[in-house]
Amino acid sequence: MTGPTQSEALQSAFRILARRDHTTNELAQKLRRKGYGRKAVDGALERCRELGYLDDARTARMMAGHLVARGYGPLRIRQVLGQKGLEETLVERVMAAGESEDNQVRAAKKALEKKASRLGRESDPWKRRQIAYRFLTGRGFSSAVVNRAIDDISLLRK
Repeated sequence: MTGPTQSEALQSAFRILARRDHTTNELAQKLRRKGYGRKAVDGALERCRELGYLDDARTARMMAGHLVARGYGPLRIRQVLGQKGLEETLVERVMAAGESEDNQVRAAKKALEKKASRLGRESDPWKRRQIAYRFLTGRGFSSAVVNRAIDDISLLRK
């Protein structure tokens, strides 16, 4: 009996990509876990690229946009894209086309709005600031962006 064929690997790749976009690395890992050999996986990946179903640049832009919309900063977005197996040069291109520092500050302030009730319960202004700082740096915003955002929030200046 022979192993799984390239055609079977391709059909499996189509089913995986029908659910959501994947990076080349993610799709290759999933196909290998299903037991497809290197030759079948490579052939399936190549065919998916030819058909336009597999595009790392498009997937990186989509993922970055989704993370920005969820309130994450550029440091966290770089980390996530890197974990998805995207090339560093591609990640840098996507990030360079991204948000300016002013837009990052707006996004950080928007993320803090979701924490307003928690921040409002803290009576000590210094502790409020620390909570906000930890939250935003954990979301992947740089310290310069975090400081600007915190300085602009009236709740944190009291």
